[in-house]
Amino acid sequence: MKLPLNLILLLAAVLALALLTDAWRSARHDSQQLAATLAAQNQVIQQAADQEKQRDAQLGTALAAIQSQKQTVKTPQQAAEAIPLVLPPLPLPVSISAPNLSAPLPPGETPSATISVPQPDLVPLYDNLQDCRATALQNGALQKDLSDEKTRSAAFERERDAAKAVARGGSVLQRIRRAAKWFLIGAVTGATGAAIAAARRH
Repeated sequence: MKLPLNLILLLAAVLALALLTDAWRSARHDSQQLAATLAAQNQVIQQAADQEKQRDAQLGTALAAIQSQKQTVKTPQQAAEAIPLVLPPLPLPVSISAPNLSAPLPPGETPSATISVPQPDLVPLYDNLQDCRATALQNGALQKDLSDEKTRSAAFERERDAAKAVARGGSVLQRIRRAAKWFLIGAVTGATGAAIAAARRH
C-alpha cells in the first residue's frame, strides 16, 4: 500500500514539473516571437513617423514661403506684376495692366485693371482652376482621413502595449494556471485510483 501510493505521488510530481516546464518553454517561445514581430512593426512605425515628419517640415517651409510672398504684395501694381509668376505654365504670357494710382482721378471714379489673356491660355487656365477646386476637396477629405488614421494608430499602439504586457507575464501565468489545473485533476485521479486499488485488495 505504501509503495504504490508513494510511486503515484512521485509520478504526479514529475507530471506537474513537466507541465510547468512545457508551459514556461511555450510562453518563452511565444514571447520571443512576439518581441520579434513588435520590433519589426516598431521599425515600420518609426519609418512612417520619420517620413511624415519630413513631409510636414517640407510643407511648413513651402507654406512659410508662400505667406512671405503674400506679405510682400501690398499694392495693385505689385499684384499685377506677381500674378503672372504664380500662374501655371501657359502657351502664351498673360499681361495685366494696372492704372497709375498716383495720378489724380475724377471724384467717384474707380480705376480698373485689365488682364489680357491670349485665347490659347483660356482652356489651360480653366482646367487649372478646376484642378484647384478638386485639390481643395481632396485636401479636406485627406485631413479627415488623417484624423481617423491617427485614431487608428493610437489604438494600434495601445494594443501593442497590451501585447507587450502579456508577453512579459500574463502568458506564463495563464499557462501555469492551466498546468496546475491538469496537475490537480491528475493528482485527484491518481489518488482515487490508489484508493480503489487498495480497497480491492482488502
